[in-house]
Amino acid sequence: MRRFARWLVVMVAWMTAFATTGAAPPAAASAAQPAAWTIIESANFRLCAIADRQTLDALAATCEATRDQLCGKWLGKSPQSSWDVKCYIVLHPTAQSYLNEVGQGQMTAGSSLIEFAADRLITRRIDLRADHPQGYAGALAHELTHVVLAERFITRQIPRWADEGMAVLADGPAKQRLHLADLEQARRQRQMFRLVELVNLQQYPSLDRQGTFYGQSTSLVKFLVQRGSPEQFVDFVAQSTTDGYETALRRIYGIETLGQLEQQWLAELDRQTTVGRAEAASPAGTQDRSLALKSN
Repeated sequence: MRRFARWLVVMVAWMTAFATTGAAPPAAASAAQPAAWTIIESANFRLCAIADRQTLDALAATCEATRDQLCGKWLGKSPQSSWDVKCYIVLHPTAQSYLNEVGQGQMTAGSSLIEFAADRLITRRIDLRADHPQGYAGALAHELTHVVLAERFITRQIPRWADEGMAVLADGPAKQRLHLADLEQARRQRQMFRLVELVNLQQYPSLDRQGTFYGQSTSLVKFLVQRGSPEQFVDFVAQSTTDGYETALRRIYGIETLGQLEQQWLAELDRQTTVGRAEAASPAGTQDRSLALKSN
């Protein structure tokens, strides 16, 4: 989940303070004894958690390695220098500590905040739940994808579908399957977004359609990435923000219109559904299901 704040004019005073000095976030600090919070820094991250130094050092190393991997994947190169504004990562011990920062009703494993002022990135922040049932490793990679991509979209807003679709591809296979299952359900119920609607969404859809949104966004990003490369896809998204989708489609993928893209994408979804049903109906598929039932 990414919390958007763009073209920021006035910064909240306490956020500026902890982003620059390394002090513990006030809401997080009030959730436990302030002295229990430990803060360390690496080249690109400032980490705050109620944890021992060894745990934080390991998390910092994971953050640095994940940043390098994501930059190489989506931007086509390993970072040549450190971020001038470090990414602040808060590992919350409880759901309530987490919600105090990201907002009530956001029962997610992680959230990112990226803020800009005068075409300059001034805040990188990721909040994570240490107590989440599924852990926070996948959420870290997901949210860090948002942070890395912000480097390419400082002067223009990255489309929501592309931002979230790329981030979901950093999630684990199980999480991705859940999103694609939401897509399949929406297809059966004929509740999918039309492509022109999906790519032009300026805000997240209502809660009852967010599963569909994430499923479609993930599927569409994966479809286009497989036609070229991750870096090529980012080029397409960047060009679409300045020249429009159809111009960018022709230049990058040789596709004339959004309608043509929609037809090709839906045809691929049909093919995948047919293959999946055939595999499920095969003797091997039957055996796999039997083994799954026994293991449960």
